[in-house]
Amino acid sequence: MAAPPIVAVLTTVLAPDPHGHWSEHLAFAALKGAQLALLLVLVTILRWRRLSPWLLAAFAIIAVGIGLQAAGDYQVADSIWGTVGDPGFGPGYDKGHDRSAFGDLFVLGGGLVFAIIAGATRRAPARVAVSAAILAVIPPPFLWPAAGVMLLLYWLTRSSPLAPGSSPAPAGRPVSPVR
Repeated sequence: MAAPPIVAVLTTVLAPDPHGHWSEHLAFAALKGAQLALLLVLVTILRWRRLSPWLLAAFAIIAVGIGLQAAGDYQVADSIWGTVGDPGFGPGYDKGHDRSAFGDLFVLGGGLVFAIIAGATRRAPARVAVSAAILAVIPPPFLWPAAGVMLLLYWLTRSSPLAPGSSPAPAGRPVSPVR
């Protein structure tokens, strides 16, 4: 789970001087690309089939949003490459910020929908779904995209996902195997 920030830090360290606003956007593009790769790995671990078509649709919206964010951040970094500070100019500077902000909306909306569907279909307990919904908003998607979805996917890979309509065993009572 720590891979995206590590990738962002390494990108910043390895970026050529002078560092400035361009290198921040480059680091954010790397973070978002690593985040998308991590989410794809988690969904692949779940073997895609375990997710309902609605969850897969919400995930697709999130993936498109993260792609837009990363492309926008890279476009900004490329337009002001090698400048110090925040110059606010360059071909693609405004378009890159707009593309990234449009991706933020996809990630925010898709993350909230993913959390709501996971809770409503009982794929995750209410406390996990509510935590994922909160993490869809805080931290904001432009800083850490799909943090709530990552939590839910991680939880689903670590637990046995509930079939829709089933309920977990009562707390404190062991489940005996069927013979």
